[in-house]
Amino acid sequence: MKISTDSIQGFAEMSDADKVTALLGLDVPDPVDLSGYVKKEVFDAKATEAANLSKQLKSKMTDDEAAKAQADADRKALEDKYTELLRKSTIAEHAARYIAMPGYDEKLARETAEALFDGDMERVFANQQKANAAYEKKLRADLVKQDPKPDGAGGGTDEKDEAVEFAKRLGKQRADALKNANEGLKHYF
Repeated sequence: MKISTDSIQGFAEMSDADKVTALLGLDVPDPVDLSGYVKKEVFDAKATEAANLSKQLKSKMTDDEAAKAQADADRKALEDKYTELLRKSTIAEHAARYIAMPGYDEKLARETAEALFDGDMERVFANQQKANAAYEKKLRADLVKQDPKPDGAGGGTDEKDEAVEFAKRLGKQRADALKNANEGLKHYF
């Protein structure tokens, strides 16, 4: 391995002892072991050889082998379609159940059903927390709406409160008395 002295300033002008000291103090990176890797040219050659052998093998296949390979490919395609249909129906079924539960809207229910089918329990529990929070918020809003209004706050009850009626009559009497007093004072001023 060669050591580059370009990074040492003034190396050419140093004495031999200084050069040795500078070289000993130089931080040399460890060599990278590439023995486990394949060179690109070798890899490309082997990949080409494998492709050629695959073509030769396909050309030597008998009709029975070709029919068997086609049947395997068709079965694989049917299995994939079945799996996709099973996924869709299961997610739709679970989504419908989640929508029926309090706190779940359509989007959250579908997302939770997909996570359940995929086995992503972290997302299922996170969505359950969201649904619980939404349901709690809805319950609080409903409780506020159902709270009875205090008397005299326009609660809409038809019952007449005697104290309120008395206060109204008293206020009207005082207003009338003040009005009469002001009219009487107008004569003197």
